[in-house]
Amino acid sequence: MNIRETLVENMLLKRSFGFDSLWVGGIYTGSSLWSIFVPQVTLQSGILQREKHFDERKSFIFKSFSAQFALRNYSDPIVSSVYIGGVYNADRKFNYGKLKYGNNINFGLDMSIVLSPKVSLDVGLQQRFQTASAFEGRKTSNSYSIPTFSLGATYSLNSDTAISVSGTAGGSSSAPDSVFTISFWKKF
Repeated sequence: MNIRETLVENMLLKRSFGFDSLWVGGIYTGSSLWSIFVPQVTLQSGILQREKHFDERKSFIFKSFSAQFALRNYSDPIVSSVYIGGVYNADRKFNYGKLKYGNNINFGLDMSIVLSPKVSLDVGLQQRFQTASAFEGRKTSNSYSIPTFSLGATYSLNSDTAISVSGTAGGSSSAPDSVFTISFWKKF
């Protein structure tokens, strides 16, 4: 097996469970447009990302960045949004070489159904287009089109703080089988 096949096998076929990343970000909400939509801009960065390739485990700081623009609609009891965004991944340097993950552009639709003043049910559909990954300048994967579906819930601790739990499933063999996310939201 050559190094390219081993790299692809490690990236695509192995499954893992663990705490692998910590992100921080912010949301800016603008004034209402046409009395229907409220624009929002979300910016995030991966503070810490732990990765293992071959026998080397390494932690990376501020190597992934995300931006998203959304138009939200508030229609009691449903809050919905349509969005477009992207993720940029900087190169990762391991002892065996330099790894470049693909960047992506995505768009989708999110909907929250308010069940009570403190609890909402969250549903989302996303389509992501991801560029190819590379190792030492050689392409190791193709570009992908990845559809995903997410389902979760949000609990408001008070008027300024909430916690969300969600699960995401990929709709193609190129996506992870499942991703579990816990988000803590604080209004400043």
